[in-house]
Order: sequence, then structure tokens, then C-alpha cells
Amino acid sequence: MSRLISIFFIVVLIAAVFSCSPAPRMVLDTDRVTPVQLVRDVELNHLKKTSLRARGSLSIESRDFTNSGNFNLDMKHPDSLLMRLRGPFGINVGTVFLSQRDFLFYNSMSNEVIVGEPRNDILRAFLRMDIGVHDIMDLFLGSSRTLFYEPRRPDEFKIDGDQYLLIFRSHGSIRRYWIDPKFRAVSRFVYSSIDDRPLLEERYDRFTEIQGMVMAQTIRVISHQERASFSVSYSRIDLNTNDLSFSYSIPSNAKVIEWTEQ
Repeated sequence: MSRLISIFFIVVLIAAVFSCSPAPRMVLDTDRVTPVQLVRDVELNHLKKTSLRARGSLSIESRDFTNSGNFNLDMKHPDSLLMRLRGPFGINVGTVFLSQRDFLFYNSMSNEVIVGEPRNDILRAFLRMDIGVHDIMDLFLGSSRTLFYEPRRPDEFKIDGDQYLLIFRSHGSIRRYWIDPKFRAVSRFVYSSIDDRPLLEERYDRFTEIQGMVMAQTIRVISHQERASFSVSYSRIDLNTNDLSFSYSIPSNAKVIEWTEQ
């Protein structure tokens, strides 16, 4: 009996040691893995994602404005986006609709609706940074397409910590892309001036795999130039679902404001 007890404690001790041991670190190799392979894998994953239904929280911070809240999101990439904004206790505070032709923001607190074309100046007014319609939809999908337009060969390709790093220098700027070796997804992107002053930064974190597609659950965009940031954290994600709704209602007595170019 005492022998069985001793064996039991030995087994428990071994299990505890192994459970506390760190997971084996992935070995990165710039000889076996090429930039072309990495970019291809990132792009293929991006192209797989055609629609998104999600909920989560978002925050916007700038020098003169700070706000946060929860949202429900339906998006058909790259055509349409409908976001319902909620405040404390689930109170509906607004609706955002964005397509290639139309922009609408309804503020239920003031009962005002802003309508206009989806120009960069509209998005800038809300996000406090320069960003286009395609860019915002890509961001909600947890990726950026800028990498796909880079030359096939980076100026530098190396290992930075536990990530692959691709560096491109041209057109008066420096672009750095950190790629997660496990998920083959961009985890960080920094756009800098030619004298290496950071201007724009994107961070993607908490990667998960959904139906064979990699998705970032936390997204943060930082405009160093404007001292502004935009963050999204998902609590639920459904990819490539047909169960989307782009219908919304605006009270008939809402004040309509036509957005003109600023």
C-alpha cells in the first residue's frame, strides 16, 4: 500500500513539473522561410474572410476627445458595415452605416443623423485620424492590405524576438511588418517617415483560429502624428456567416445633417 502511495505522489510530482514547464518555443529560420511565403500566407488568410458578425468594445482617444462603448457589428467585406453602439446598461446610443457610396451616423442621444459620402474627412472627424473606407473594413477583419502592395523582396528580412520582421524602404517612407510565425498573420505594422519617425502604427493581438481562418481579437491603431488611437476588442466573432442584417431605423423627427467637405 505504501508503495502505491509513493508511486502516486511521484506521478503527481512529474505531472506538476511538466505542467509548469514553458511550451516549446517555435524555431524561426530565415533560410527556410521566405518573405514571399509569409506574405502569401497572410494574404490567403485575409482573402478567406468575406463577412463578419461580432460584438465587443471600442475606444477612441485623441488630444481633445475620448470615448468608449460596446457594439454589435455586421459587415460584408468590402461592401457594407452596420454598427450598433451601446452605452451603459445596454442603452442604444447610436448607429453607424458605411458602404462604398453612403455614410450615416445616428446619434440617439441628440436625435441627429449625419449623412454623406464615405470620404476620409468624415471618418477622420469620428476616429481622429486619416483612414479610408477599405482600411476601416480591413481593420475590423483583423488585417491590413498594405503588405500585399509591397515589392516582392523586402529591403530587410530578419528575426525580431519571436516574430519575423519585414522592412521596406521606398517612396519617402519606411514600413515595418512583424509577422506571427504560428498564425502567419501581421501582429504589428509601423509606418515611418524616411528619417524613421513613427507616423502610424497598427497592432493585432490575441489571435484565434475560426473555421480555418486566423482572426485577431484585439486591434489597435495609433496615429503618432495626430496623437490619437482607435481600439477594438472582440468578445464574440462569427466569420463568413450569411446571417447578416443591414436594416436600421431612424426616427422621423430626427434632425438630418448633410455632411459637406471640411
